[in-house]
Amino acid sequence: MRLVKIKNFPHRMFAEQAQQALADEGIPSVVSSPDIGITGAPGAVVPQGVDLYVPDEYTERARHVVYALFDGI
Repeated sequence: MRLVKIKNFPHRMFAEQAQQALADEGIPSVVSSPDIGITGAPGAVVPQGVDLYVPDEYTERARHVVYALFDGI
């Protein structure tokens, strides 16, 4: 299974909200970031951002869901 990056978010809170929106649509996803996750500040900006990935077969649907909610972020 190949993962495709859907979007880079400025911090984990947005990425996890997008991940939940995808889960609500039955789309599996993975959040990846160099931050320390749950023990860190959820609203903290991470210089590299936080990436959201989905399996390649969900790419088109996932982009539609994520960009409908988070375009411009």
